[in-house]
Formats: sequence, structure tokens, C-alpha cells
Amino acid sequence: MRKHAICLTILISSLLVSVEASGWPQFQGDAMNSGLTGDEVPNNPQIIWSADLVRVDVPPIVADGFVYVLAGNGTLWSLSKRTGYLRWKAQMDGWVFQTSTPAFWDGRIFAATDSGDLAAFDADTGQLLWCRHLTESRFEVPITSLEGQIFLGEGSGRGKKMKRYFSFDPDGTEVWNQTSETGGFQWCGACVSGDYLVYGDHEGVLRSVRIADGALTDELALSDGSRIDFAREDAGRIRNSANCRDGWIRIASEFSAELGYAWKIGFNDADGTFENRGWSSPVGFSTSTPAVYDGRVYLGVGEHGHPGALACIDDSTGDLIWSFPLDAGVKSSPVVSTSEDRPRIIFATARVNGSIYCLEDAGEYPNLVWRFDPPDDGYLLAGVAVSEGAVYFGTEKGILYCLSDAEKKLQKGGLNL
Repeated sequence: MRKHAICLTILISSLLVSVEASGWPQFQGDAMNSGLTGDEVPNNPQIIWSADLVRVDVPPIVADGFVYVLAGNGTLWSLSKRTGYLRWKAQMDGWVFQTSTPAFWDGRIFAATDSGDLAAFDADTGQLLWCRHLTESRFEVPITSLEGQIFLGEGSGRGKKMKRYFSFDPDGTEVWNQTSETGGFQWCGACVSGDYLVYGDHEGVLRSVRIADGALTDELALSDGSRIDFAREDAGRIRNSANCRDGWIRIASEFSAELGYAWKIGFNDADGTFENRGWSSPVGFSTSTPAVYDGRVYLGVGEHGHPGALACIDDSTGDLIWSFPLDAGVKSSPVVSTSEDRPRIIFATARVNGSIYCLEDAGEYPNLVWRFDPPDDGYLLAGVAVSEGAVYFGTEKGILYCLSDAEKKLQKGGLNL
């Protein structure tokens, strides 16, 4: 029987830098999982620095001049955003496969591991503030943070059973948990819409709960034709975070390696209920959180070991506008930069020797701006973080990269730790 988790932090070094105005403090940038940034992205990406950590399967977060990433053995790293110099690392109880993206709020880093621990650290020093061992079913979802309130659900471990979606306050006190019978919340991060929290589950059910007390306000099975006219009998599982914006929920589902859907579902912010308006679009297998900009929905398509694509969908109708075919699935969630006249979409392909792509939406078709092939041959699973002209991502070989244009490279360069 596994011993109760022990959280140990080790302060390695410190580095003083000025506070940066631009950041990427949680999965897909914010509590709505928008995936949008007004920051520019590189035109000709070069490796500004790289850091040799441990297996990386989550996108980094960026806050106050530093990059934070949770590595495969439960180590939380803090590195200079500009140089890659190590500031500190903190060791949590973790196994080998971390898929819960940490979150930053008001000088704190919240992190959860596959061992079922949730902890908070001082972002400046790495000091452990508190740690809770909560589950034997793993944590596999990105942490959502709204003004320091934390939301995350139990993972897929131990099969279908009663599992909880939690809310904690910044000091580690449980505010509520919402319990339902499910195979788990694997990559099913929550999004905030008004006073409500929305998330999906392994059975293809969307839930809405009141943020204040966790009361269930509505649940919707994507296969339920009595609730929505665009339901699908083969809707399958939800294995991505919902995107909440302007009274709509956008989500994706997967039924098999070949079959899955993109969804747009009406949501009433006044009472927390799902409405019979929207669409479903047969795009194929998807575990990608949609990003929405200027009337278009962008999401990744394709399972590991299968061809994939980056799809662009008309947000009004659900019709496919264009698809950029790839030799590997796109399980990551795209980031959309709105700094240029045309949006640029950055994403990763899920494969050994995978690539980072940057596309420009030219209207009826996409333009390939660049493709970056990391020098290591590690598997790419997670997406990227974008901040002030730089792109940050990691591979399963444990290498964390900072990409930017060559003229922005610091004279001292990075540090290969």
C-alpha cells in the first residue's frame, strides 16, 4: 500500500528580475481557457535557451518573468523567462506522467500530481505553503484558478466510480466538491462562465456547477437528443477542457481513433443551464481545447499513431473552413496570437520527433509560417505557452525550450542545466 504522500521542497538558487507585464499564468492562458494572446510570436524561431529537466508532458506557465513547469517525477521547476537560469525546484510526490498544468496566482504556484497531491508554493522562493493528499485516482486535469480559488477533478485511475471535482481556496481549505459516477476527468479542465464552472467527463457529459458552493445547476449528455437537436449517438468521451465565452461552451469529443466532434453549445450565464442552440461538427478524434477568434474555431484533430490536422471551423455554422493536414495527430490545444493583421496559430504534433507549427489564417486557407523540429527526439504531447515574442514548450526527453527570433537572443544566451 502506498505511503501517504510527502511533499519536500528544495531551494536551489535565486535570481532577481523585473516583473513582466505579459504572462501565461495557467492552461490556455486564463480561466475561460481562451487560448488567445495579444503577444507576438517569432517569425524565424531560434532556440534562445534550453533546460535539461525531467520528462515534460504539460505546457509551461509564465508569470512575473519566470517559467514554471511540472516534470514527470513530480518536480516543479522555476526558470528565468529570459535566460533559462534555474531559480529553484521543488519536489512533490509524483510517479512518471504528469498531465496537470500548474497555475499561478498572486505570488503562488498551485500544482497537482499523478500521486493525488495538490500543493501550493511561494513563486519567489519555492517554499512549500501547504500540501494535501486527496486521491488515489490521480490528477490529470489542468488546474483552473479564479482569483486564487482552485478547481480540479479526480483522474481516470481505478476505473468508473464516484469521483470528485474539487474547489479549494488559496490557503488549501476545501470549499466544496461535486461528486458523480464517472470514469474520471482526464484532461477535462474546467472553465469559468459568469458565476458558474463548466467541465466534461469520460462519459461525454457536461456539468455546470455554481462557483460559490458547488451546487450542480445542470448536466448535459452530448448524446441526449431530448436536450439538444444536434446531439450525436456516438458523441463519445470528453477529454479536453471546455472553452467558455459570450454565452457559449465550445468543447471537443472523441469516440474512436477516427471519429469525434467539435461542439458549440448555448449556456445561460444567469442560471447556469445549457441551452438547445449551437452545433456539432464531425471533425474526427479530438482531445484539443478549442480556441475562438474573429468568428472562427481552431482545434487539433488526430490520435497518437494516426494522421492529424489543425482544423478551422466557422463559429456560426460549424462548417469546416479549412484543414491543415499533418502526418501526426494534434492532441495539444492551439494558442492563437492576435498581434498581426491575421491570426497565427501555434500547436504541436503528438509523436516521437514531433514538431511545433505556426500557421497564419489567410481566410480560405492557412499559410505555414514556420515549422520547428526540436533537436531531441522526444515525444511531443503538450502544447505551448506564449509570452512577449517567445514560445515555451517541453518534450518527453525532459528538454524545455524557449524559442524566439534570433535578434532577441540575450548576449549571455541560455543555460543547459
